[in-house]
Amino acid sequence: MTEAPCVEIGLGRLRGRASGGTRRFLGIPFAAPPVGPLRFAPPAPPLPWSGLREADRFGPAPIQRIDDLSLELGLLVAHPQSEDCLHLNVFAPDAEPSQGLRPVMVWLHGGAFASGTAAGPVYDPSRLAREGDIVVVTLNYRVGALGFLGVGSPNVGLQDQMAALRFVRDEIAAFGGDPGNVTVFGESAGAGSIVALLATPGARGLFRRAIVQSAAPDGMLSREEADLRVGIFCKAAGDPGLDLDGLRRLAPEEILKAQVLCQEPGPRRIGMFFAPVVDGELLPERPLDAIARGCARDVELIIGTTAHEMQLYHLSDLFPQVPMEHIPAALAPGLPGPRDRAIAAAKELMRFYEGPELADENRYFAAVTDANLFVPAARLAAQQSRHQSATFMYRFDWTSPMRDGRLGACHALDIPFALGAVDRVPAFAGAGDDALAVSRAMRAAWVAFARTGSPACAAVGEWPAYEPEGRQTMLIDRICRTVRDPDGEKRRAWALARLEGEA
Repeated sequence: MTEAPCVEIGLGRLRGRASGGTRRFLGIPFAAPPVGPLRFAPPAPPLPWSGLREADRFGPAPIQRIDDLSLELGLLVAHPQSEDCLHLNVFAPDAEPSQGLRPVMVWLHGGAFASGTAAGPVYDPSRLAREGDIVVVTLNYRVGALGFLGVGSPNVGLQDQMAALRFVRDEIAAFGGDPGNVTVFGESAGAGSIVALLATPGARGLFRRAIVQSAAPDGMLSREEADLRVGIFCKAAGDPGLDLDGLRRLAPEEILKAQVLCQEPGPRRIGMFFAPVVDGELLPERPLDAIARGCARDVELIIGTTAHEMQLYHLSDLFPQVPMEHIPAALAPGLPGPRDRAIAAAKELMRFYEGPELADENRYFAAVTDANLFVPAARLAAQQSRHQSATFMYRFDWTSPMRDGRLGACHALDIPFALGAVDRVPAFAGAGDDALAVSRAMRAAWVAFARTGSPACAAVGEWPAYEPEGRQTMLIDRICRTVRDPDGEKRRAWALARLEGEA
């Protein structure tokens, strides 16, 4: 039987578990429980402990609603929930490093800023750590109202992530990780968090590299939008006049009930009720504007999307089925100018989605994918590349076998491939040698980037940097290859419709 590994950090001694060639230290507190007066407040330093703390199980998940789709895809798991959720987990190879400290990769889970937990089966990075010979950290952060309602201290969910990154800076060497070589990576809301962190002055220096998987880069709220949503939330909680003290007195069950009511009404400007707020303090300005000015010039970056992001919602009854004739009106709120101008621009854009192979719902899914994810991601890549030469873009093209392939290369499909957990969700990710080979290639590229700042490696071949002239993009599939400016005409049309210029 493998002896349980022990480490000593500044807070005290930890005993983890070793199996399958990986050491795991789970449920490590990186902040004090955010309860009572610390609800809606910045994360406070964790309390040290005496004796030996067992680190063999995940900490509680944040307070959230459990939905069947997330359970089916392995993004959530039946797991205890608590406001006392600020814990992280460290995964490292169960072998001495061949040379010095190992690179560190810190994963931020998704969940529309309203759900998620590092305990989700698909977020198991054991294979990534073991085969990549790196240290991987996963973590919980406050979600929903408790993390992203615009009251109290701004963006406490982002502040939780920063606190975890400070823990990594201060303590990861005890686990064999290099605090000077940290790559933060994440998907969906986790990736959107990274976009926000790139523009957050307080996060500067906490990571050297970033991998942004399927973010909505412009999915942030203005201060005015956030204030309106606070009012909606308080009304849902039963008292439109609730102040900060009143919100802190609500039971967690009342918070969750109001949160669910707020999420039900349907389409909003950014498709989510909770999101980071451009508050003028922690997040001083819109990230796309800050990145264009060079605020993240010191961070090497990979950014990309899946080919058919929104087709995931074939699995959801909550997503609207929009007939072709109604799609322009549905897209218009995301376009500038008077409504008539926006609808006319949306009608012009729909010429890119007229193929006979597309059902009406897929036309809508494709348009929303481009509007919210692909086009803003390409814009961010172009902006960053003007300040940082180590900027790379990809598109994930592997098709899910679920629903006879109707999902395509949908949102969240890349997660098990990046983390090495395809065998945890074979019905969604696919099984067999091809799926495993795609995962090996993606993980090899991610690890190469974490080590060197370039994702080029034997598994994917040459991967040229992204720049506004060539826009070289890696297509990740059974055969990985780079192409020049994929969907360039469509990207330019969206930029024109949004009055954004070429980038």
